Amino acid sequence: MLFPATLKIYNASAGSGKTFFLVKNYLHILLRSPNSDEFKKILALTFTNKASEEMKNRILECIKEFSKKKVKKEYSYLFFFLSKDLKLTNDQLHYRSKKILDEILKDFSSFTISTIDKFTYNIIRSFFSIEKKLEMDTNNFLSEIVKNLLYRLKSSEKWSTILVESSLDKLKEGKNWDLSKELYKLTKMMIDENSFFPLKKIKDYSLYDLIKLKKILIKRTIRFESKCKKQGNTFFNILKKNSIKKESFIHLDLPRFFQKMKMGNIFFNPLNKRLEKYMQSNIFFSKDFRKKNKQIKLIEINKIQSLYYKTISIYDKNISSYIIDKLLLKDINIFSTIHEIEKEFYIIKKEKKIILNAELNKILHEKIIKGLFPKIYEMMGMQYKYYFIDEFQDTSFLQWQNIKFLVENALSENGSAMIVGDPKQSIYRWRGGDVNQFINLFNYKSKNYHTKPKTIDINYRSLEEIVKFNNSFYKYVSKFFDSFIYKNIYEKSEQKIYKKYGGYVELNFFSKKKVYNYKEYIYSNLKKKIEKFVNLNYLLSDIAILVRNNEEGNFLSEKLIKDNFFINTSVSLLIKNHIEIQIIINLFYIISYPFYYKKRIFFIWILLKNKFFIERIDHDFIMKIVFMPLDIFIKKIIENLKYSNSKKSFSINNILYNNKSIYDLSESVIDIFQLLNNKNNVSSIYSFLDFVYRFMKDKGGSIIDFLDYWELKKDKESIIISDNTNAIHVMTIHKSKGLQFPIVIIPFADWKIYSNNKEGGWIKVDPHLYHGISYFYLEIKSYLKYVNKDSKIYSFYEKYLSEVRFDNINLLYVSTTRSIEKLILFSDMDNTKSVSSYIKGFLHEKKIWNEKKQKYSFGNEEK
Repeated sequence: MLFPATLKIYNASAGSGKTFFLVKNYLHILLRSPNSDEFKKILALTFTNKASEEMKNRILECIKEFSKKKVKKEYSYLFFFLSKDLKLTNDQLHYRSKKILDEILKDFSSFTISTIDKFTYNIIRSFFSIEKKLEMDTNNFLSEIVKNLLYRLKSSEKWSTILVESSLDKLKEGKNWDLSKELYKLTKMMIDENSFFPLKKIKDYSLYDLIKLKKILIKRTIRFESKCKKQGNTFFNILKKNSIKKESFIHLDLPRFFQKMKMGNIFFNPLNKRLEKYMQSNIFFSKDFRKKNKQIKLIEINKIQSLYYKTISIYDKNISSYIIDKLLLKDINIFSTIHEIEKEFYIIKKEKKIILNAELNKILHEKIIKGLFPKIYEMMGMQYKYYFIDEFQDTSFLQWQNIKFLVENALSENGSAMIVGDPKQSIYRWRGGDVNQFINLFNYKSKNYHTKPKTIDINYRSLEEIVKFNNSFYKYVSKFFDSFIYKNIYEKSEQKIYKKYGGYVELNFFSKKKVYNYKEYIYSNLKKKIEKFVNLNYLLSDIAILVRNNEEGNFLSEKLIKDNFFINTSVSLLIKNHIEIQIIINLFYIISYPFYYKKRIFFIWILLKNKFFIERIDHDFIMKIVFMPLDIFIKKIIENLKYSNSKKSFSINNILYNNKSIYDLSESVIDIFQLLNNKNNVSSIYSFLDFVYRFMKDKGGSIIDFLDYWELKKDKESIIISDNTNAIHVMTIHKSKGLQFPIVIIPFADWKIYSNNKEGGWIKVDPHLYHGISYFYLEIKSYLKYVNKDSKIYSFYEKYLSEVRFDNINLLYVSTTRSIEKLILFSDMDNTKSVSSYIKGFLHEKKIWNEKKQKYSFGNEEK
């Protein structure tokens, strides 16, 4: 009797040795077979290049070591475990390993440990004979589409009219409208996986269909507004008939409510609890008014009360649809350009012979649903029998749908599949990551295979105090989730301690309100911490500083470099921010535009501010040289530099007439102005020279062409930093996932629980009301919290808040679980809307919070 195969699902918390676990299981399959080419039947998929390379290298290192007669100590545990588990002698395991290693080296391309994106791209190229480059720079591509599209649409009479209408609609709302921004937003949405299915439906509609829908929406919104206005007018007619003034009411809530109805100001919820209370009490008017106006009949009061409840009924029944109608009307003109954007996509991609990396999953999915599934997956299914999928919590819906068939096929043919992930480390929802897929797998029922969920709950990474802190802190945090699923994930997140004794956690609180420059203040404290750890004999490379965004990382990296620390950073250190580069670029402008005197003044100001001049330079001297001929101006500048290579001349004629290259010119400026004197600025200068070299190689051209190119690229060009063996790591939390460090410092552990980013999502609507459209894109706005709590929109808003809270707690979880020995946090004690409020609340619950205390610690810092 054949038993169904099992899909193994592992919930692996941070530090639980996930990579080792995957490697061990991979090697188990590899070595149990007498066939040395069994690796060709195994597909291992990860989320990042870094993770795939790490897994590949670890497997190769193990096989290489196992193939030797004497296995190194660090590999011996795994060697003897596999020998016993597979019931092989040491010699048999040596022999198999050697044969496997030889076979892998002969056919390395079949040793498939890849990212999901790379695997998808290879399928598309192999099966559909598409010879196109993979375009990774999506933003530049989208900007080019918008630029071309604007030019084309503005030249069309039909589209000009539609776009003018949109502008007027925005102006009526009192808002400026940047058409390019609106088009870019829609263009970006078109490659966003989260928008794939809703936009697919909208693309089926012609411009005529959308115009027709617009007319339907206008009629419907006007009809509802008219009903509300009618109710408002009726109320004020009752008052007029009975000579009742608004001031006669106990509270003005009721007249205000009907005033909003009368004016059609009904977008926001006009109700409140106090008004409801007074309506139920039947007492609307003040005592004085009731004494003086006993003639007010009960019938009139009943009329007001009846009118109120009838109005509420009309409002509640229609408001949710009304808001969707109004918001859809706001965007329908932009959505009507969708087919024009599609055309532009096609034209540019065809011209450049490219595929966008962001579109890979959609392209493959569309091929599958068009009936090409058998061709692709029969061949792929024959190749692979064993599947490993890592970081499953970050896979998107389409990624899983595209490989699900392969996994299920392998399981139906006595293969195996292992999925590993951790919902608490899901931090890529903005990129399409769907954590619910992983959560749902735990309860998934299939006729063809069993699911076997397990939890790996031992923390092999961190010392005891760090594990204890994270266990108790995240259990406390679990109470703040409205979602039972998210609450349960964190409530049951406790890990077992492997490394007994030791570890140190330090929580530092400062007040932004009481500190003049909070970022500088944090840096000064962070610097003291680094110096202290160095004195405790830690290496700089033992320290990782984790930040929420590139801006924070850029600030800290610049400060650390200025203070003579070596750093190894993944954040963008823009070369345009460095004084040396500003000197070179400004001099290029002065040479290219000799009569642009403002540039000369700015150039002198940079040199003055950074003490390049000798002390006798004064205002009179500056005013005297600013308007001199170009060659004399530059000569005077150089003569008065504090440090310069005066032996070398800087001839303008030589530059203008002897075709001196921009690279040579850059080197001359660096040399004469002695810009390499400060060793800390070497990286920015060499990165700039690399930029110049790339420009000359790809573009060539004059100084003016170079300056135009610089203006286009300067906001993205960053310093190329060598991988120093002893340097502080500065990286974003996203980049740190999967890594570990002896010391982790989180200097700004106070990011908002709910971000200010203009996010949105697709809300399901009744297609009968929207001319067949089933989904509508709703931008998240704070006013949605005032919508009727029983409405679909409010549920949508609440779900969004729940997901954002989960994202931001997950970011905190990832950051606080990277450390091996010491974890240091700096937070703002006053911010009640940031993650720091949870840290503060945790200390309150432990009854150790003190408003006057700034530092809280667990464990011993010196050990």
